[in-house]
Amino acid sequence: MKELTIKTMPKLPFEVNEALNQLRVNLGFCGDNIRTIMVTSSTPNEGKSFITVQLWKMMAELGSRTLLIDADLRNSELRTRYGISATEKIVGVAHYLSGKVELQDALYQTNIPNAYMMPLATNVGNPTILLESPRFDFMLKTCAGMFDYVLVDTPPIGNVADALNIATHCDGTLLVVRSDGVPRKLVKNSVDLLKRTGTPLLGIALNRADLSGKSDSYYYSRYYSQSGYYNKYGAEYGAGSKTKK
Repeated sequence: MKELTIKTMPKLPFEVNEALNQLRVNLGFCGDNIRTIMVTSSTPNEGKSFITVQLWKMMAELGSRTLLIDADLRNSELRTRYGISATEKIVGVAHYLSGKVELQDALYQTNIPNAYMMPLATNVGNPTILLESPRFDFMLKTCAGMFDYVLVDTPPIGNVADALNIATHCDGTLLVVRSDGVPRKLVKNSVDLLKRTGTPLLGIALNRADLSGKSDSYYYSRYYSQSGYYNKYGAEYGAGSKTKK
């Protein structure tokens, strides 16, 4: 299997790491049949990709063969944000879905033990046909048989219908909600849309909560300065929880 190198993986403060670890544990309580998990949000910049990557890394480091599929085909930033590189030309999700390569050619082992990735080599302007093709369903079913967990990073629900198409092929969905400004009505609408897919909503992760503490300020200054994107990370509503009232 070909290899990818993840060059940029920030070290998280203890409190942040523990919140993410609790989220991982809660997802595990959803049952052995929950193996392919979609992670999405209502709007851009809520931290869904950050949480996806951190869960992926944690699961892998604890011994589970875990695959991360970058299915944000329109606007993915994973490659640049995490410094993902390879010794040869990268092919990935879009190449496979368009029939240019076989599935095995789009799968990569990474420099993180037990962590595998199906990257996106280049953004796709209109990926609807790719996501609705039989190859997409085959991809997820095959990968579910190859790995202990499959995490699928998707576009926000409020922007395009891509995530809703993807949800129907997954065992469950984790909805990431930014605490500082996303209207409650918008979150409720996202929950309603996900319910219509028939795929279980495993839980809601509350991101960027203002903890007003020293450790939180430390995290903000360290990580925001490195990424220019992520803000404060707070506690989470674990798998199986309801939307915050």
